Amino acid sequence: CGECLKSIAPLMPPLCEKCGRPLAETGRCHDCGTHLHRYDQARSFGEYRGALKKLIYVYKYRGHRELAPIFGELLRKTLAEQNWFSVDCIVPTPLHPKRLKERGFNQALLLANQIGGPLKIPVSQGLRRVKNTKHQTLLDKYQREKNLEGAFDVIRKREFAGKTVLLIDDVYTTGATSDACAMVLKESGARSVNVLTIARG
Repeated sequence: CGECLKSIAPLMPPLCEKCGRPLAETGRCHDCGTHLHRYDQARSFGEYRGALKKLIYVYKYRGHRELAPIFGELLRKTLAEQNWFSVDCIVPTPLHPKRLKERGFNQALLLANQIGGPLKIPVSQGLRRVKNTKHQTLLDKYQREKNLEGAFDVIRKREFAGKTVLLIDDVYTTGATSDACAMVLKESGARSVNVLTIARG
């Protein structure tokens, strides 16, 4: 409703130059200063709390797909504020077929279409999840990275060669999923991979 939307505020600078975490001053957060992220840059609309957290939950786990256009508008606004190169293609973070069957839809694909359609940017499903990993929610950063080893692959090896890719997901937490996807996309030839999410934890 309108009241919920009014309570959702975008992340304000200064933000970490790499992952977009809110900071007290310009620069990189401790994690990005000590950890090599595979993507080029990540940005999120808002913080994963309050009304935004509740909306993402009902969208993702209760099947409220009608929220996708609202999230799409927030993502398009966030994208417009970035100094990224023009995007060649949009890639949603894929679900394993078993998880997709359980949920009934890929929330990231719906979000990707909400960006790609209005902006006339092709959406590719050429990245696939080949390993049905454990839920990431209760895992720490190291466990998430181990959990995602070998989890992704590309269908057509040269599809992303030389392209600037925009990777879409609902929530950025530790960056482990984004890193795993970006690594595979870059190994297949992608020139750069930027990450865009609704919220960051």
